[in-house]
Formats: sequence, structure tokens, C-alpha cells
Amino acid sequence: MSRGRERRRLKKIARQLSSDDPEFAHRMTTPRPLSKLVGWMTAWRALGVLAAFFALLCLVLGQAAEFFIAALTSALLLVYASWRQRDRGS
Repeated sequence: MSRGRERRRLKKIARQLSSDDPEFAHRMTTPRPLSKLVGWMTAWRALGVLAAFFALLCLVLGQAAEFFIAALTSALLLVYASWRQRDRGS
């Protein structure tokens, strides 16, 4: 089967599903917030978020030097994750 025929057939199935059960079709096409977060989260981003958390913890506890070190680490990890994502072409 050609790609065009497959697309038309899939669209026909989607229309049929939408007319038969619109609520189910809506749930299947609408991503949940947790799914978006899991899709965004990589190991590097998780480390960056963890470092940002520790930076805020240091700030709350009054540890200025540790705050700047953790904040810099967090920023570097998140920027590195962004660069890796861009290099992959995603």
C-alpha cells in the first residue's frame, strides 16, 4: 500500500473513531501534562533540575558560595542537555 493510501485510510479510521466515541478520541489526542514532562525529561535535564533544587536549598539555608556553585552546575547541565538535543536534530 502506498503512503498516500495509508494516510487516507488512517484519517478515515480517525474520523470514524471521532464520530463513534468523541470523548475517547479527545482523550487519545490530548497529551497529559505528566506525559509532556516525561517526554521532556532526560538524564542531563534531571541532573540540572536536581542541581537547581540544591541551589535553592543552599540559598534558603544561607550558604551563598554553595548556592552559586549549584546554580552554575544546574545552568551548565541544562545548557548541555539543550545542545545535545539540538545536535540530534530533535
